[in-house]
Amino acid sequence: MKKIALGVVLLLLVTGCSGGNESSKGKTNETMSSMKASAYDSALAKGKEALIEKDMSKAQASFQLALEYKKEKEAQALLKQVILYKEATESKEKKEYAASLEKLAELSEIKGGSTLFKSYIQEMIKELAKENTYPIEYKKKEETKETTEKVQESSSIEETPKVEANSEPNIPWNQEKRTELVQFMAGWGQSMDQSYIEYSPNMQVNWYGINFPSTFANNNIAVNGSRAAVQWSDSGLTDNVYNVVAIYSDMGTTGATMNNHLYLFTIFNGQPIVLITQQNQGNAENLVYFTTTQNADLNSGFAQIVGG
Repeated sequence: MKKIALGVVLLLLVTGCSGGNESSKGKTNETMSSMKASAYDSALAKGKEALIEKDMSKAQASFQLALEYKKEKEAQALLKQVILYKEATESKEKKEYAASLEKLAELSEIKGGSTLFKSYIQEMIKELAKENTYPIEYKKKEETKETTEKVQESSSIEETPKVEANSEPNIPWNQEKRTELVQFMAGWGQSMDQSYIEYSPNMQVNWYGINFPSTFANNNIAVNGSRAAVQWSDSGLTDNVYNVVAIYSDMGTTGATMNNHLYLFTIFNGQPIVLITQQNQGNAENLVYFTTTQNADLNSGFAQIVGG
């Protein structure tokens, strides 16, 4: 009996020690988990503070540190936003404006990050619109200077009979007018409390699954209720076709919502026409329906640019 009692006591002691070890391990794991969570929260908070200060390098380092502690979706989204914003800034500094806009469009699609980037995107788009006019303005100044010098030189030379050259055909659209539209849309968008990105064959806009302007080749555009011939054009010269010379949308600055706008700036037989769609679903006809915009400022602004 004594041996049996002694065995029971020993068994209880061993079991008690084992339970104590497991309890200790559990507490240690809980402590480590709590420390990681605290470190994650601290790094995340520092990253968000850096975003307010627009210190993107500091923000990136903080979000990367946070992800070392916890692989949370919020930190991942914030890190992606920072990286894309930095890439957009670098492209802007290199005067690679199309690449910068492309990064901003990609940035606007990220969900679960910071809402600060919405205003940062709008600010950069306005800056891009201003900077994008520099090359042409500079060229104008150089051409004016060159013309003045030639006139001064010719004034000392005996005037010779002039032979009039054949005048070039009136081209309704060119790079200079495109730049004017970029400036106009930056100001008009601001007046509407909206922000627009310019799109072209080099940078397509994904409009609810349909890419513009490449979709024009599918003959799937209707204007004011009827299927219409629509094409991308750098000059606007082709007759009896809606020559799309520019595309603008707020899809890239607000993300896909039910109230996005897609504008086609077109020239039809020499006449400037601005078309708009807000269609966000498919239909049995597989058409994207556009109508003539009713915004008087937009119509008159585009008309002045084309006619200028």
